[in-house]
Amino acid sequence: MRQMVTCEHCGGKKTCTVSGGRSCIDCLRAAGQGRRSYAAVRCSFCGGRGFVFVEEDEEAAEGGAEDAAEDQQ
Repeated sequence: MRQMVTCEHCGGKKTCTVSGGRSCIDCLRAAGQGRRSYAAVRCSFCGGRGFVFVEEDEEAAEGGAEDAAEDQQ
């Protein structure tokens, strides 16, 4: 099962500001900028969406739901 979660790299901001308020080297290179560029570029990890899809095992999800139901009793 696919689950949508906030991008850990940009924190959902859609632009990379990880390296002290500047874009990291990976995101700069993906945008075609140089290492010393001060440009604010979109996050290359989420593609500028602010979220990513994570694959979650169906068995783990079902087990978590059953454990939560047992805890409530």
